[in-house]
Amino acid sequence: CCCQSTTFFLAAAVCVIALLPESVCRAPHATKICAETARKMWYFDNSTNKGVSYVGCGTGLNDFGSAKCCKDSCPYGSN
Repeated sequence: CCCQSTTFFLAAAVCVIALLPESVCRAPHATKICAETARKMWYFDNSTNKGVSYVGCGTGLNDFGSAKCCKDSCPYGSN
C-alpha cells in the first residue's frame, strides 16, 4: 500500500488513487528549518529521478515518511 506524507492508506484501491501527479512529484523540494521536529524523510528528486532521503520536517507535497511511500506515490523515476 502507498501513502502521501504521513497519511497511510489501508486499501490497495485507495493507493492507486493516491498517486501524485507527476508535476507535484517533480516540483522543487521545499526546505524549512525545523530542528525540533526534524526526522528522516524522503522526497522525489527531479534531477535524479529517484527518491532521496534527508533529515527535515516534511513540509513539501513531495515529501514522504518512508522510501516505500515515496516510490509508491511518485513512480515516475527509478526511485
